Amino acid sequence: MSEGFKGGCLCGAVSFECSAEPMFQANCHCDDCRKSGGGVYASFAFVDASTISISGEMGSYEHLSDSGSTMTRHFCRECGSPVFHQNSRAPTRLGVRVGLIDAAHWFKPQANVYASRRIPSTPVDPEIKAFDKMRS
Repeated sequence: MSEGFKGGCLCGAVSFECSAEPMFQANCHCDDCRKSGGGVYASFAFVDASTISISGEMGSYEHLSDSGSTMTRHFCRECGSPVFHQNSRAPTRLGVRVGLIDAAHWFKPQANVYASRRIPSTPVDPEIKAFDKMRS
């Protein structure tokens, strides 16, 4: 992957540009990620908030995770596309939704988290580490 990436929401009202490679890449199979995006799992590129610039008006939704931290999910107010999330345990780390990244051919998840909640018919690469819950 060349350094950095860019992308945006479905309607184009929100766009982002990251100047660094992701710190971590993962698929999440938890109920919250499935419900917030409508898929059988969500794929994320985790970046330091200082490396990404985001333009456009976003809404947010906060809820408690199973560990008791606050999850804040940010989405486009126009089309509803989920853009990124933050966890209060690591507030400077953003989980950017890979589906919104232009040319995300470089994405290779390093882990499947909440594998214990995976929908059984969801195919997973056995070469990728799987964790029953969120990796610390």
